[in-house]
Amino acid sequence: MLAGIYQILQTPFDGGGAIDWKSFANQIEYCMAARVHGLVLPALASEFFTLSDAERRQVVEFASGAIAGRVPFVVGVQGLNQRIALEFAEHACENDATALMAMPPYLRKASKADLSEYYRALAQFDRPLIIQNAPAPIGSPMSPPELVDLLAAEDNILYIKEETNPILQHISEIIALDTGNCAGVFGGANGTYLVDELKRGACGNMPAGGMVDIQVKIYDLYRAGNVNEAERISYRLLPLLNYATVYGVSLHKFVLWRRGVLQSPQARDPQRISLNADDIRAVERLWSLVADFAIADYPFE
Repeated sequence: MLAGIYQILQTPFDGGGAIDWKSFANQIEYCMAARVHGLVLPALASEFFTLSDAERRQVVEFASGAIAGRVPFVVGVQGLNQRIALEFAEHACENDATALMAMPPYLRKASKADLSEYYRALAQFDRPLIIQNAPAPIGSPMSPPELVDLLAAEDNILYIKEETNPILQHISEIIALDTGNCAGVFGGANGTYLVDELKRGACGNMPAGGMVDIQVKIYDLYRAGNVNEAERISYRLLPLLNYATVYGVSLHKFVLWRRGVLQSPQARDPQRISLNADDIRAVERLWSLVADFAIADYPFE
C-alpha cells in the first residue's frame, strides 16, 4: 500500500536553464535524510511541461538509479494524448516505477468517454495507477462520483491524488462513495491541509519544495496518535505554505537553494513569479518559525 508523504521532486536547472544533475542527486539525498515515504517525478511541481520528451525520460532514468529502490518511486506519465501517455508509462515500468500517476490529457481536453479509455489503457501495466485530479486550466477536474467510477473500472486503478477545490470535501466524498476499489487518496496543495486531510481519511500527501522534512514529522506524529503536536507544527508551517500557494516553484526552489540542496533557484516555468526583496525577507522570517523542526543537515542559510 502507498501511504505517507510522497515528495514531488523539483527539476533543478543551472543558471543557463540546463538540468543540474548534481543538484538533482543532492535533492534525492535530502529527501532520504528527511525520511520521505516515497518520491514522485515528473509532475506539475517538477515543471514537466517545460521538459522535452527526451528530458522527461532522462530525469526518470536518473531518479530511478539514484533512489535505487530505497523508497517507492511514482512516475508521472501524463501525455497530450493516450498514445504518448502509454509510451511514458512503458518507459516508467522499464525504469522500476513502483506506481504510475497521470493527469488527463492537458492541452486539448478529452471527452468523458475518451477519459475513461485513457485511464483504462494506462491500467494495463502491472503497476498501481494514481489518477491526478488536478484543477483547471491544466487539469480536467472530475467529480468524486466520476473518480469512483474510474476506480471501479480496472483493478490497477487504485489511488487518487485529489487537488480540486474543495479538496477536503472531495476526499470525504470519494471515501464515502468508494465500494472497496480505492486503496487511498493523497492530497496535494503543498500539504497545506495535511492534518485535516488525514482526519478525513487521506492516506498521505504529495507536497513539493524544501519543507518535506517538517511535513514528514507532522505525518509521523499524526499516525503515532500525537495529533495535537502534529497540528501545532502544522500551524507554524502554514504561513510559509501560504507563500508557496502564491509563488509556486519560485518559492520551492528558493527554499531548497537557501538550504543548500540546490545550487540555483532557477526555474523554467514561463509564468513563474519571482520573489522580490520583501518576499525574501518574509520567507526568512517565516522559516524561523519552523527551523527547530527541520533536519539539521540542511539548515536555512
